[in-house]
Amino acid sequence: MVTASQETSSGLRRLTESKLFPVLLFTFGVAISLIETIYLLAKGNTLENAVWPLAIRTLELTTKLRENVPLIAIMCGVILTIGLWLMIRRQRNKPIPTWVGLLLTFISGVIIGTYVVFVIMDFRYLRGAFLLLPTVYGFILFACAIGARGIPSLPKWSNGVIDAVYSSSHLIAVFLAAWLMMPGIPALVGIAPSPPEKPVFGYGGKPGPFGEVLEVYPYQLPDNVTAIQGDTEDDITFSIYLSIPILPEDPGIEGVPLAIILHAFNNPSRDSYTDWIGRLIGKGMVVAYIQYPTDIRPEGADNWDDTEFAGTSDWPHHVPRLHSIHAAVTQLRQIIDDDTRGSEIDAVLGNLRILPQHLYIGGHSLGGAYALNTLEMVREFGWGNETLLVATEMASSRPVQDLWQPDFSNLPLATIVHLAVGEDDMTVGQCDSVYHQQLFNLIEKNNSLLIYIPSDKYGFPRLVASHYIPANEAHDTLADWAFYRRVDAQADWVVARSRGDYNTEDFAYFHLIDGPLLRNMGDWSDGTPVLELQPYTNAIQEKKFSHC
Repeated sequence: MVTASQETSSGLRRLTESKLFPVLLFTFGVAISLIETIYLLAKGNTLENAVWPLAIRTLELTTKLRENVPLIAIMCGVILTIGLWLMIRRQRNKPIPTWVGLLLTFISGVIIGTYVVFVIMDFRYLRGAFLLLPTVYGFILFACAIGARGIPSLPKWSNGVIDAVYSSSHLIAVFLAAWLMMPGIPALVGIAPSPPEKPVFGYGGKPGPFGEVLEVYPYQLPDNVTAIQGDTEDDITFSIYLSIPILPEDPGIEGVPLAIILHAFNNPSRDSYTDWIGRLIGKGMVVAYIQYPTDIRPEGADNWDDTEFAGTSDWPHHVPRLHSIHAAVTQLRQIIDDDTRGSEIDAVLGNLRILPQHLYIGGHSLGGAYALNTLEMVREFGWGNETLLVATEMASSRPVQDLWQPDFSNLPLATIVHLAVGEDDMTVGQCDSVYHQQLFNLIEKNNSLLIYIPSDKYGFPRLVASHYIPANEAHDTLADWAFYRRVDAQADWVVARSRGDYNTEDFAYFHLIDGPLLRNMGDWSDGTPVLELQPYTNAIQEKKFSHC
């Protein structure tokens, strides 16, 4: 009499011994690697948002890989050795446990699925920046393929369809693995040129010299905003994060200038911008980081078919967000005013005033667009009427609504505008900033620059000008040279003007206008110059941006 357990055991044995079992195991491996993305898609997320958590982890992993290239090279060598050892044993008909081949098949599925997601991320975010990770994938896949089935051969249909399909798949896997491995081998063996070192002295070097005291001021969102908020930001108390520099006693100055920074869409966390903020504080500026809600759901917005024109868009979400920012800057005015500021600020600055007439205002992505509207708001307070530095990084479209059209016809003579765009920005592109530049066509020509940051994939690590250069998560060599050097010079210029320090003002100024001091991006380790920044005084007329 056959028991139920015996029948189950027999069924499992038949399944594992089936010629189709490796297919099931491979498919299961692919599914395991895609499970998070599939889950997020099932919850209604866009493909971009479904891939984003993995993109962040990939970024972190790749950063660790870059820091440990010799270790990774040894690891890849070990993986390849194991694969070759198994292959040789198969060629010599040496016994290999069945479970080993099945395990390698499962791992191959995981690698293929992971690589599919990587390709999506690379197209959307990474743009070829990450070389080592697909190389590691290639080594693992190659070792699994030759370890599971030995040396690849052409399919023989006379042996049956299933065997022919397996042979074909095996051959494809080996060629795919080799294709993934080859670009990264020069980096692994140390022959690829390396990027320039981070500047040791001067702009782009170590931030400072001033430390920071952080004060947090929650502000009340308008009722018309809270009524239409989504639930993805329920854990956020929208606040103004005020960073105050710790200056020496009796610094011999009247006060310190003000900077305002606005974040990208769906990224209100200050943690993504502390490197940017730290540069401004280190030069002696008070920095206000303003959180504003991005998960806004106006009536009819779910089915809204947006129209974009000349750097603007008609999304109904713009208006409630700007109402929120207006509430924040109105409160900020009270926070920093000499007559109303609190003792916590006095405890750090003493008798020093905060001087918003010397203003730095910047933003990333959506925050870059809203920085333009925020500037219009605070100009009504008289802020930025002596010194103004506008720095938008990879800015998106600004509102098209009539009430939110800024008028920059009366900016101070001492105004500098940097509108930075990246070659491989697949999120917003370059055109919005190209049109934003037209808002500043009345200021001195060389003081308003659209700065095109090219990608340079000559050596390793590759320097890819993505959408995320200003964020901490993407702080690499390219960011040090293309972004943080500019931030240092921008801050120095504003601070120097607030102090009447003409020598520093002039020094910083010549790093901010079109010229070799701005354009220079250093050299690769073999002496080849890194592709320079490309400034444009009237980008809309340039052939490079004719597609806009």
